[in-house]
Amino acid sequence: MRSVALWFCCVAFAQAATQKVTVLVNFEKPHSAVSVEAFRQELKELLEPAGVTVELMLRRDLGNYPEFSELVVFEMKGSCSMDAETVPPEPLYDERGPLAKSYSSDGQILHFGEVECDSVRRCLQRVMGRGKPDKDQAPFGTALGIVVAHELYHMIAGEKAHTKSGLTKESLSARDLLNGGISIPLAARAALRRGLSSK
Repeated sequence: MRSVALWFCCVAFAQAATQKVTVLVNFEKPHSAVSVEAFRQELKELLEPAGVTVELMLRRDLGNYPEFSELVVFEMKGSCSMDAETVPPEPLYDERGPLAKSYSSDGQILHFGEVECDSVRRCLQRVMGRGKPDKDQAPFGTALGIVVAHELYHMIAGEKAHTKSGLTKESLSARDLLNGGISIPLAARAALRRGLSSK
């Protein structure tokens, strides 16, 4: 009986420790519904182990007078779909360039960022090739989820520094975005929890 009571206590603590974050995205151009669903699922899978429940919302679906406990906003720049026309990259294009960015003011990281969808698509196409846009929409959405989760770490934890490995390392390659299995290191999970508990 004692072990059952302890189990219920642990479950209640885990539920209390989970905090909700609303990620509000605004797409600059038409986008893929398949990609958005994969985007939503990837955010959930990546952040739940860190005690963060993510609700992905599209700005167009926002009702009147919404209320949020914790809100993060992303502008989705460019064409967020694999069937968009892709202009060939410049010869000196650096695929290590930013796929997304967040902003800061007076040394504090703001809860506002941008995702460069065209850059994410070009990055993936270097590995996947072109010509199968319908099949590639879900992997593209997964990649968007990984990129946004990386920025959420900086915003929520208030950390400018990166970890040595995992989702929160300094640079994410196309392989990282495609292969799956990337996770948030324990130190980054702890930083996320501290960031949320200090709100």
